[in-house]
This record gives sequence, C-alpha cells and structure tokens, in this order.
Amino acid sequence: KKAGFKYTKPIVITAVILAAVIAAVIILPKLLHKASATRITTYQVEGITYGNVSTTISGSGTLKPVTQETLTSTYAGEISSVNFAVGDEVAEGDVLAVITSDNGDEEITAPCDGILIEFPVNSGTEVAAGGSVAMVMGKDGFTMGIAVDELNISSIALAQEVSFTIDAVDGDYTGSVTAISYNGSTSGGTTAYQITAISADALNLGVYPGMSASAEIVIEDSGDGLLVPVDAVGTSGDDNYVYLAPSGADLGTSYEEEEIDLNDLTKVTVETGMSDGSYIIIESDELAEGDLI
Repeated sequence: KKAGFKYTKPIVITAVILAAVIAAVIILPKLLHKASATRITTYQVEGITYGNVSTTISGSGTLKPVTQETLTSTYAGEISSVNFAVGDEVAEGDVLAVITSDNGDEEITAPCDGILIEFPVNSGTEVAAGGSVAMVMGKDGFTMGIAVDELNISSIALAQEVSFTIDAVDGDYTGSVTAISYNGSTSGGTTAYQITAISADALNLGVYPGMSASAEIVIEDSGDGLLVPVDAVGTSGDDNYVYLAPSGADLGTSYEEEEIDLNDLTKVTVETGMSDGSYIIIESDELAEGDLI
C-alpha cells in the first residue's frame, strides 16, 4: 500500500498544475482582448475652412534636357582656339572651338541655341578623331518620365498641365505632358504606363541636368467650397452630419471622451462631396467658413 501511495501525490499535483494552465489559457486571452478593446476617444475643435480638394497623380525622378548633343572632332588634331566656357549661352552656329589637323582647320559649332554644359578642352589640347569636344544643352527645357497606374492613365492627356518641384531649387515650375506610352509594364498584378512631361520655365532659374524633381498632375478638382476634416463627418443611414463645437470652445481645444456628451451638441446634416483623404467638401445652409465643429 505504501508503495502504491507514493505515486498518487505526484499525480494529484500534476493534475492541479494542468488545470491551472488550462484556466490560464482560457482566461488570459479574454483579459487581453478586453484590454485591447479599450479605446481612448478624444475630440478636437476644428474650424470650417473654404477651399478645394483635388485628386492628383505624382511621380519623381531626375531631370534630363529635352535637347542635348555631344560635339566631336572629325579628325585627330590640336585645339587651336577656344571661344567659350562652360555655362555660357551660345547661339546656333557659334564657333565654340577650332581644331587644327593635317586636314586643315575644323570648326566646332553650336547645333542650336543653348547652354554649353561640357567643354573639356583648352587651347593646345590634343584630340583624337571622334573625340568629345563639347556638349550643348538646348533651351527647350527639361523632361522627366512619370509612371502612371492603369486606373489613372485614362485621365492623362497630351498638353495636360504638370507642376514640378525641384529638391535643390526653391519655387514651383509648370510644364505639360508631351508623350504617353501605350506599352505598359506589369509588376505585382498592376500595370503602369510611362508618360513624359516637360518644363521649359525652369531652364534659366538655376536648374541643372540630373537634379531630382517631383511632378504632380491634377486629374480631378472639386472647385471651391466648405472644407472639414474627413474624421469630422459622421454617418447615420443615408445621412451625413457634423457636430458643432460646445458653446465657448476655442479653436484647437481638445476634450476627453468623458468631458463631452454628444447628445448636448448641435448636430447638422450635410451633403458631402469630393475628398482627398484628409479633407472633404461639405454643403449646408446652416454652416459657414469659420464655424467651429
């Protein structure tokens, strides 16, 4: 009997431990779920503004000259004269340099009105046949490629306005769509189409080839109207509404959930329009610019 009793105690202890583990497995997730379900709601007073929202397509890349040509020598020889320097504006036909060779003098001339962006020679420099003498950038602006999703490509048209911002230079520049590719590239089940945009007004404003730029095309615009944050609009059935701020509230004031009773606030039904994800157009005869909600 004593021998049999020795095995009973460990079995009882194990059973108790097992029961505790099972209870913990059942109860703990409930506690965690209850904790994760707790949300702290705050309300902030915002003002109704007047303006518009838009849907845009954007892209980024590096700027390339629309026109760029490298000038080379026909024969091997020596640079006998140099008439310009890098950065100089040149006119079509200007003689940039003269090369003297066994075949006589060869004039290197500007192929178009533009800017001399490379000129790696001086008087006395020896050049090989076909060697690079200069590079001229035309004055017809910069171009940049933009990838457009298949859902938006039908909204793009030739000559459509494009806004450019350039990382290294202040200011905004405008341009237009000059080409739309119909050969899309597919990745991850989504097809994108390449378009080309040109900006000419950035040329003489300190912008250089290879600078990083961003481009934006507006494909839909709401027009001007009353604007509120998207989160301010509630929905009940088919109706949309906003709450007016408590009497005496100041712009930017925050309230904790327990500090405010929505039933005490004025609820105004509104018609909603276009949204950009952050703000939404609303219409209501009871609301005006500057009202606090």
